[in-house]
Amino acid sequence: MDEDETPTALSQRVRTAIGASLRGDFEFRGGRTARRLVLAGVAGIVGALGATLLVAEHSFDHHAHWHIVAFSAVWTGMLVVTLAIALLEIRTPSLPLARSAIVGLIGLGIAGLCGAACPDPHFLVWWSDSTLGAKVSESLGLWLSASCFGLVTAFAFAIVATPLALLGSRGEVLRPALPVAFLSLLLAPGVALQSVGTSWAVFAGWMIATVIGCCAGVTGGIRLRRSLVG
Repeated sequence: MDEDETPTALSQRVRTAIGASLRGDFEFRGGRTARRLVLAGVAGIVGALGATLLVAEHSFDHHAHWHIVAFSAVWTGMLVVTLAIALLEIRTPSLPLARSAIVGLIGLGIAGLCGAACPDPHFLVWWSDSTLGAKVSESLGLWLSASCFGLVTAFAFAIVATPLALLGSRGEVLRPALPVAFLSLLLAPGVALQSVGTSWAVFAGWMIATVIGCCAGVTGGIRLRRSLVG
């Protein structure tokens, strides 16, 4: 500091420095917010398309009429809440809800793409008729076969979705519990819909295996992301 500088000049310099710092911070935060909004919007679209694709080719001939309304309403409500959490960047210092919601949305989108590519809209039927699926069903029973199918598919969705959701996270810490919860909940209506006409044991086994697969996939995805950026 110049010893001959007057208090007025010093005060002006301080105000100028503070103003420049605030403008720089505002521009940085504005750009970061814009990037996160774009990411959340893209993830929301992917999730909505995924839910649509999972039911678009599904035959409802063996369902009661209320099934269509019920599953659609539940899925829509879950998507709205999840997308709102992602867009509003809802989080606490220990709970990164927004980033976890994006994992769920992207995972649901990937599930929808895989569902659209499946030759049979009844995924469990397709799996049971495949060479490997038929052997598993014959040796272990349908509910364990459905569990194996759910474990593998959920793991694949999660391990791909997690690194994608962490793009641009700049070192944000993400633990598995919340992403697993979001992804499992968003996949649950699809598991329930596909389980109609089987048994509660099939649904329970498939759902439990889905949660386990999501946990393994999210954990693996987090470690994969760390290894890529580290």
